[in-house]
Amino acid sequence: MGFTAVAGVGVERDVRLIFQVFDCVVPDGEGSYLAAPISTGRRFYEALAKYGATSLEDLIRVIGEEEYLRQVRWPNVEDGEQMAARLRRQGVRNLINTGPIFIREWSGHCYMDLCYALLERKIRTVYFHPEWAFSSGAVKEFFFCFEHRIRLADTEGQALTLTHTRLALESVLRKISELKLPTERVEKQLQQLSELSLAVAGD
Repeated sequence: MGFTAVAGVGVERDVRLIFQVFDCVVPDGEGSYLAAPISTGRRFYEALAKYGATSLEDLIRVIGEEEYLRQVRWPNVEDGEQMAARLRRQGVRNLINTGPIFIREWSGHCYMDLCYALLERKIRTVYFHPEWAFSSGAVKEFFFCFEHRIRLADTEGQALTLTHTRLALESVLRKISELKLPTERVEKQLQQLSELSLAVAGD
């Protein structure tokens, strides 16, 4: 852990401030992390189907940002907070839940860059919310953690395997198909998982 003063403006300064806060409470490599839906998830797909939207940007255009926050993001964040509280009661230490972090000027890429940096530097174990596979960000975090050999677990503390992940993504694919929404994203995730499984089997 390095000690530096925070200066400047913009995303880089925001990230450094956030890291300084985490440095106060979570030693490097000793943290736990909750991967859960925040900006997307099951509620997001149900809203897409309800309003005839095709993407996050389109949904916000149709119903407005405040309504999107009310129907999708804030309920997701509340679910994540409840799950984080349960894990802490069960004895999970140094648990980071990034759901409450909301900076209007940030893009989705900014949030993911922050999460990747946290995972790489701070985290020993990631706990995946029961609906994690609906979240495009949580799925990205799964692949990142697998590549970086960060321990993967469900919220009961059991190992999250490639087989469990395939079943979760297939369940999401069925749900999205039932909602008559495009399935390309989940199909690509399943293809990525298949390639990963083959690579692991070949080692």
